[in-house]
Amino acid sequence: MKVGTVFWHKKGASYVKEFGYLKEAGFDGIELTVSEKGEPVASLSARGYLRIETLMEDAKELRKASQEVGLEIHSVRSGLLWKYPLTSNDPSVREKAMEIVRKELELCAYLGATGLLVVPGVVKEDIPYDKAYEVSLNAIKELAKKAEEEDVFICVENVENNFLLSPLEMRRFIDEIGSERVGAYLDVGNVLALYQAFPQHWVRILGKRIKKVHLKDYNDRIKSITYLLQGDVNWPEVIKSLREVGYDDYLTAELPPYRLFPEKFFRELAETIRMIINL
Repeated sequence: MKVGTVFWHKKGASYVKEFGYLKEAGFDGIELTVSEKGEPVASLSARGYLRIETLMEDAKELRKASQEVGLEIHSVRSGLLWKYPLTSNDPSVREKAMEIVRKELELCAYLGATGLLVVPGVVKEDIPYDKAYEVSLNAIKELAKKAEEEDVFICVENVENNFLLSPLEMRRFIDEIGSERVGAYLDVGNVLALYQAFPQHWVRILGKRIKKVHLKDYNDRIKSITYLLQGDVNWPEVIKSLREVGYDDYLTAELPPYRLFPEKFFRELAETIRMIINL
């Protein structure tokens, strides 16, 4: 398994320098995030450098830095599908979401990323669960054709969207789509945070459908997502289950760096992930 992190970018900093530091810290690859122009962006942010309006232009410098440093861009987060959900009641919003995913699949192919994280939809009081399931299923079936064309996995993540709430349902959803280019992006910490049993259960039930894995921990005593090894995730059992199903791709930390001394955070994070892999 490989060591990854979501990329946090300092305003004005060189991609080459930042990629080089992450490489030296022990990371094999990174995950990028797509945003929109006009979003408020902090001085150190996971957003704001890949904008949907100028996606390929923004990607050129990132790809160049990745190739120069030898730090793989292995996946992309489709960060706009919360604002433009695939399950919206508004057809124009749904079509915008579809177009965003199509552009992001092209981006992945350009960057050499093998997976696109997709939030499959959101269930709200005015978006019934059964309708959301049907609409999302049909949307991703259609998008799977583009994923096959670009040779990129659409990776459906378990998130706080009131949707696909168990590994059995996630497995059924993926199987009904019926494409080898659609799988799961398993977020280990989210399973505990959303009280959806235990991540090792999800791993064994989803099996080969798992294409990417996000790492974070969850501490039930403080009811909060937290840093690795500071919560209740049974890491030896999670790694054991991943090995059992033959998973050998990235373990990508989805955690914000310390406000001060982020360099220290990333060095320690890479070391911790490698330790977890070697359990």
